[in-house]
Amino acid sequence: GELGGSLELIQSQTASGVSTLDFTSLGDYNVHFMTLSDFQADTTSTVYAYGRLSNDGGSSWISTSNYERAFYRLNTAGTQANITSTSETEFDSFFAIDQNYPKSQAYIYFYNLTNSSKYSYVTFQSVNAVSYWTYFGGFILPVAETHNAIRLYTSSDNFQNGNAKLYGIKEI
Repeated sequence: GELGGSLELIQSQTASGVSTLDFTSLGDYNVHFMTLSDFQADTTSTVYAYGRLSNDGGSSWISTSNYERAFYRLNTAGTQANITSTSETEFDSFFAIDQNYPKSQAYIYFYNLTNSSKYSYVTFQSVNAVSYWTYFGGFILPVAETHNAIRLYTSSDNFQNGNAKLYGIKEI
């Protein structure tokens, strides 16, 4: 059998000329892992990759100002900042993308999404190719309910390319 802690691929999606990628079948996992690789926008303007959760299987997306964020960023020039907020309407943001820069990458862990008695939270690390930042930190949606779908979407324009893979982590 499978070893505990192993990754089980749920869904793989390729972004090409779309502004959203929806993952609506999360399975019965306490922890989900997502990889985002080779993302780029279809414009030379900066576009951000956001996330939202759903509590109705993806029929609608939670957009109230309940999302919270806290992450650290550092760029190649040595500029650094702590980014914090307690009133976001989405996971803002996993990274930025723009045709003037290389492709952006991230890995993201989602915790307790399908547990109706716990808050859903996220930890992530990304390489934001726009201005050469790296991000490390997390987000929380402090609402104890079942979150059964994940949306990755752009702040404007479209993803020109990118690969997103969602995994469930098997219980030990």
